[in-house]
Amino acid sequence: MKKLFFTFLIIITINTSFAQTELLVKAKNGLNIRSESNLKSEKVGKFKYAEKIEVLEKTDIYFEIIDNEEIIKGQWYKVKGKSLTGEIVTGYVFSGFLTNPKQKDTFEFIFYDDNYDHFYFTAKKEKKTYSFITNGEEINFLRGDIIEIEWKEVFIISAGDEDIKELNNRLLSIKKIKNGIVSNFRKIYNKEIKYHYTDNYSQWYLDYIYLNIEYYIANSKNKLIRNLIEKKEQLEYSIENRNRNGTNYLVIGLSHSSEFKTSPLQWLYYNEKNSKFYEYDLPNDELIEYK
Repeated sequence: MKKLFFTFLIIITINTSFAQTELLVKAKNGLNIRSESNLKSEKVGKFKYAEKIEVLEKTDIYFEIIDNEEIIKGQWYKVKGKSLTGEIVTGYVFSGFLTNPKQKDTFEFIFYDDNYDHFYFTAKKEKKTYSFITNGEEINFLRGDIIEIEWKEVFIISAGDEDIKELNNRLLSIKKIKNGIVSNFRKIYNKEIKYHYTDNYSQWYLDYIYLNIEYYIANSKNKLIRNLIEKKEQLEYSIENRNRNGTNYLVIGLSHSSEFKTSPLQWLYYNEKNSKFYEYDLPNDELIEYK
């Protein structure tokens, strides 16, 4: 059973001038409704997951909880909506389990994926990764670019045997704030990284691997690789499938090619199941996760 820990309760006067807003419940197990804005007051009902409710007042009584080791901040909202029993109920709920209205923040761009029913892109804020669903907007950023995103939380229906509502971040607007490490690498290196393979891979998959190898090279602290980039020497890589200790990997052999020879630089392993890359440590014959 989930454990919820409550901290930092600050009581301030109710703000009755808050404009009415419709939000959605994002608590998977439903959201308790209380008669007053405190945890000791009577429970007068419960809203189900994804239920639309009307916000009547913000109380400015702030607190935070720890839910599955994640800190969630919010305050008491006075709301009205249909409870689990089908009755229209007015009461107080914790705003941390309601969808947020429009939000805006800056992120580091990671990847755009248009290979599914919905188009997604991922971005990183500090150490946390976020996923955003788009309306098919053209996304031309490179990994590491700093972008400003405006979005709102919405529920979409995943089609299947049973239609399932899932919470997603819906993109409203996006713009680049400054170039990231890959954009700067392309300006410096100014040439394509060559690659070759023997198995039958889709072009989408090859492009995905290319972008990740490019990001790896751009971030490399290896003095030899940095020197080759500066001199604009030809970098290339090979792709093959290989089994290691019972796990299937895509193995990438990064190398430097010249007119007379090809010199290996680094072996990388990619695990499709967890979408992680690993550097091969030759002296110790082990894989080290690349982050």
